[in-house]
Amino acid sequence: MKPAAKRRRWRLILSIVIGLGLLGGVLYWVGWRQILAEMHALGVPGIAGIVGSVMLAMAAWVLSWWIILRAYGIRLPLGQVIGARLSGYAISYLTPTLYFGGEPVRALMITGKTDAPTTRVFATVFIERFLGGLSMILFILIGSFFAISSPALPWAEKRLLISGVGFITFWILIGLVDFAWNLKWISRIVRLLGTPLQRWRGPLGRAADKVSETEDEIHSAFTTHWRGTVLAFLVQLLATFFVYMRPQVFFFFSSGQVFTFPQLSLLFTLTVILLSFFLWITPGGIGTGEAAIIGIFHLVAPSISREGAVAFSLMFKFAESILVAAGLYYLAQRGIARIGRKRTPDA
Repeated sequence: MKPAAKRRRWRLILSIVIGLGLLGGVLYWVGWRQILAEMHALGVPGIAGIVGSVMLAMAAWVLSWWIILRAYGIRLPLGQVIGARLSGYAISYLTPTLYFGGEPVRALMITGKTDAPTTRVFATVFIERFLGGLSMILFILIGSFFAISSPALPWAEKRLLISGVGFITFWILIGLVDFAWNLKWISRIVRLLGTPLQRWRGPLGRAADKVSETEDEIHSAFTTHWRGTVLAFLVQLLATFFVYMRPQVFFFFSSGQVFTFPQLSLLFTLTVILLSFFLWITPGGIGTGEAAIIGIFHLVAPSISREGAVAFSLMFKFAESILVAAGLYYLAQRGIARIGRKRTPDA
């Protein structure tokens, strides 16, 4: 085994051990019997609501990507699109970066099933995730307004929230300007790296050419394919709404709790900023997610108990694990051989 692969394996093992250790500590501190009682209080309708909300969000993500693919003239059976999307989701879910780790995997799975250039396929994946980021920003900005104006949120958390929102919004806007006007900032940066790194000038130049082609394909989403892009964005908003409503689904069935609009906005914003972007450092966010969600609910909805917050996190992880298992199964059955197969160069 190569040293780099060995290091990655040990980092994965370490993150799993840390996550399980944190989860064990949280379960011991909160009380696993109380957590099970919260889960039991959901009943069959509550569990169906949780699983349904997770499935509907995934269905919207799949539909959004399918719309983009068709807008680009890439027509594939819906089953293949679902399989590739689930495989990418599974890899992303189990890696430290929640939103991007599996995207190359699903792109490579599609490139073997279409005559479209690889750069075009990667462009559709990027656009789908970019539109997802835009939809999250809209919901986050609403939540940030309530968070910053709320006297209940300490200034330290407000500063973290402002910096996190500012960081995400900045890069989303940079991407929007770059791709909408086809300024090719990314390919230019890659090409410029060849000046100080003379040894890699040739490979970096070829990489910059490929990146430039991808940028051209992405630019067409805002010009030639703008109708499909707008429709895909509306579907992404629907997917984000299902994620936004998760606390309401769980606690309505478990305890009859009804959150206000500011509370739901704050819960969504803090969860995305603190957990998804900063604390997703173990597979599935296990351990870190449960510890963070206790603090988030304590700040936004103090009436929610610690055991209720942990039960909320674990139940949605259970529902998401169904999708992860399906994605890994599809990848093992159909994806690995296709990804590993040498492809002919694009025309």
